[in-house]
Amino acid sequence: MEKVAQSKIMKLNARYADAGTFRADLARLLPEALGAAPGSSRAQEALAAHPLTAPRASADAKGARVMLFVVTSSRGLCGGYNAKVLQATRTRMEELARDGGDATLAVLGRKGLSFFRYHNRPVEIALADIDENVPFLRLQGALDEVIKRYVSRAVDAVELVSTRYVTKVVQEVAVRRLLPFEFHHAAAAGPATVRRGGGAEEPLYLVEPSREDVLAALIPMAVAAELFCSILEAMRGEQAQRSLAMRSASDNADSMTKRLTRTYNRARQAQITSEMIEIISGSEGGRE
Repeated sequence: MEKVAQSKIMKLNARYADAGTFRADLARLLPEALGAAPGSSRAQEALAAHPLTAPRASADAKGARVMLFVVTSSRGLCGGYNAKVLQATRTRMEELARDGGDATLAVLGRKGLSFFRYHNRPVEIALADIDENVPFLRLQGALDEVIKRYVSRAVDAVELVSTRYVTKVVQEVAVRRLLPFEFHHAAAAGPATVRRGGGAEEPLYLVEPSREDVLAALIPMAVAAELFCSILEAMRGEQAQRSLAMRSASDNADSMTKRLTRTYNRARQAQITSEMIEIISGSEGGRE
């Protein structure tokens, strides 16, 4: 199982690299769709017009209604991976409750679903049969439901509770804001331009049918890419924890085998010694 987990880590590394490239390319399209450099007043105005990127005061206010998208595993034998994620989720739910807010749950993975059902906590959106081979489109239905609730203002914010992969040994549980969405991976440079006669600069690319239509398609796709990358990163952490857990189990089994072998050898030697003493005592008694 350790070797299988290591093989899955290698596959997930490749998938995560590809998904990260796709996410970065989407972010680089942002300046062209906006027609302005990220961070500029013109860019902020354009993003504020979209319902998924517009800032919401209610998202950070007391009494906020927050949907927690919790990423757990569907299999066990992965050490404390699920326990850490679920503990972080419970801590965040308690924080919201203390501020008078409310938390709804969208849970990925059978372990998380079993946990919340055992504690009689309703799960609004459930994705049980998810593994490391999950396709991008498999998550689209759940994400559409999350976006629908956010746009209709059934929730004020959506937060992602998942594991961030640092190294094979170190994984950190993080609670991150998914909606309202921010382009953390957007390019720092402004839109590509070309200088015409008279010194005027014009955009290097023509955007059709319009910048507004392209932006409306780009932002939901960027949200999906961010969620997909986060899930792949969490699965890398799961497999890393499983590899370490199986290595620890193998080491413990070897140690137990050696300990039991020594105990058996001592008992066997004691039995042989006892039998030899009986034989010697019997032979000496016969001579007398």
